[in-house]
Amino acid sequence: MRATMTDPAPRMLQICPNDHPPFFDICEVYAAAGVSLGCTVDTVYLSPNRTVPGAGHQHGAVHYLDAVDESAARPAIAALRKHMAAGPEPVLTICHRYRAYRTLRAAGMRPGQVVTVAHEFGFFKRAQRRLERRLFARRVLFAGVSPAVQAELAETVAGAVCLPNGIDIDALRSTLLDRAAAMDALGITGGPFTVGLLGRLVPKKQPELAIAALQTLLRQVPDARLLVIGDGELRHQLIEQAADLPVQFCGFVPDARRLLRALDVLLLVSKEIEAFGMVALEAMAAGIPVVAGPSPGPRSVLGPVGFYYERAEPVEIAAALARVRSARDDSGLDRRMQQGIERARQEFSIAAMARRLDDLFVHSGRAQ
Repeated sequence: MRATMTDPAPRMLQICPNDHPPFFDICEVYAAAGVSLGCTVDTVYLSPNRTVPGAGHQHGAVHYLDAVDESAARPAIAALRKHMAAGPEPVLTICHRYRAYRTLRAAGMRPGQVVTVAHEFGFFKRAQRRLERRLFARRVLFAGVSPAVQAELAETVAGAVCLPNGIDIDALRSTLLDRAAAMDALGITGGPFTVGLLGRLVPKKQPELAIAALQTLLRQVPDARLLVIGDGELRHQLIEQAADLPVQFCGFVPDARRLLRALDVLLLVSKEIEAFGMVALEAMAAGIPVVAGPSPGPRSVLGPVGFYYERAEPVEIAAALARVRSARDDSGLDRRMQQGIERARQEFSIAAMARRLDDLFVHSGRAQ
């Protein structure tokens, strides 16, 4: 797919419903990968701009179609049709999630290779989507963000591929505060074994499990504490549950990943079947150990460097956290975390994304 100095740059288009986390960063990695392959890249968001003030894509052009909800689908379709007609036909179009693919299809355009990325399980759970796939999607390649999502897609479509999300590892690591500065930003001091829980405090994330696990962990690791970084409807309930326990509620923290070095371990306890695990990837790239459950997404990200529990029970979670605490006392943990950083570079970096996109062009017979 790589363009030569004499060839016109091929156009790559990606369409995403919105720029909400983590999709802004995901799209930026796709754009950077496309640019590294010699493409001009357009990123189109169907919804209005809601990024953090001052944030912006560093690679390619960005367009917002300002479709505030599903009721604005028709104007978005017309705007996408006009935008696509203004430039050369894309040789590759990436549709993030089903809404992006449906909008592209409704626009009536016939771009080159179309890849629709499933960022969650149940992509073809609805009968209407399965029917639309049979009628309209014969030339579309479907990709899952993890092998488990790919396998689920393969039950409905032929030729499903795996296209994991990626991160700009160098950019992430350049924004990380050192441990002292990260702790200062969170209003804590050093000393205790610090377990971090990052995310919304909502039922499907099961934050109460983290507090219950801490209560069990304290019997083995008396100097443990829990930082809860995030906010949500369960906050007051969790504060009551954590009474008399070493738990600090930090509330919502913008760009919390820059504070990862304040943690000795990141804990994932969501009951949702995680399709990927961006926070797990960010922690691994930052050199922070991660404890995760049986969800196949985070496990596909962390591989052999993760620490795992099999059942979402406080005793098992606490045992996994205790293993991290024990490993911290020897050089094995440092080696394991370095392996995690290398794994992130090999499998989930911009270069890894570019390699996979290049393979898609070769696979589709559209190599330049």
